[in-house]
Amino acid sequence: MIVPLTLFVLYAAGAWLMLRSVSNRRLAPYAWALSLAAILAHSAAIAHLMRRVGPFSIGLLEAISLLAWTLAVLACLIAIDRRYRVLGAILLGSAALGATATGSGEKFHVDHVPEWELSAHILLSMAAAALLFAAAVTATMLVLLDRRLRSRRIAHLPSVLPPIDVLETVLFRLIGTGFALLTLALVTGFAFVTNLFEQHLVHKTVLSLMAWVLFAILLFGRVRYGWRGRSAVRFTLWGFGILVLAYFGSKFVLEDIFGRHWG
Repeated sequence: MIVPLTLFVLYAAGAWLMLRSVSNRRLAPYAWALSLAAILAHSAAIAHLMRRVGPFSIGLLEAISLLAWTLAVLACLIAIDRRYRVLGAILLGSAALGATATGSGEKFHVDHVPEWELSAHILLSMAAAALLFAAAVTATMLVLLDRRLRSRRIAHLPSVLPPIDVLETVLFRLIGTGFALLTLALVTGFAFVTNLFEQHLVHKTVLSLMAWVLFAILLFGRVRYGWRGRSAVRFTLWGFGILVLAYFGSKFVLEDIFGRHWG
């Protein structure tokens, strides 16, 4: 209980200071110090778990913790550019919530160390999920800004938020990179899967492919027809929602309802 609580406090404090550092640059060193300390502590907790338990297949809560770690790393990379500190702070806050699951999930023992294909698939999947989560957050920010502008409450817009055109640029950069990693994750997944039915991966695979198709259509529409605004937001949120169902929803159903796990 101490480790998850410590990680939550470090991430949350880092997120708050990161947000404040947009308008107060003197707080930036403290924000970076706390954020990096949280990532290092989280890394140590994950490494300790792997050494203590040995070869295992992670359950739902441990998957959430791993996603939180990936989000935190991505947040720091995004926050290097001061214009995107707000997005970085939101991702750090999300990492704070996810980190509370560290060490509390069920670990399913396996007979041997996973092959490189499986390890690569997990890492690529988490990286893709983190990037597309950031894209979903950016899309939500675009919705809020658009509503404020349409209601002509421009004067009430928070000064720390970047302009809409900047957010749209970030959105498609995140989607493009996340889509590339999702493609690699699917390829490596097919490389090690021997039987979709025996490994309980049918629903995960189908939903992941549905999300991949949605993001592919969105990127094609952006390049070919210049899609932006509400169309981009809808595709982003639907695609990410299906991706969440593919991994975390499928895991929840298998583990908590049927008492099984992916092989």
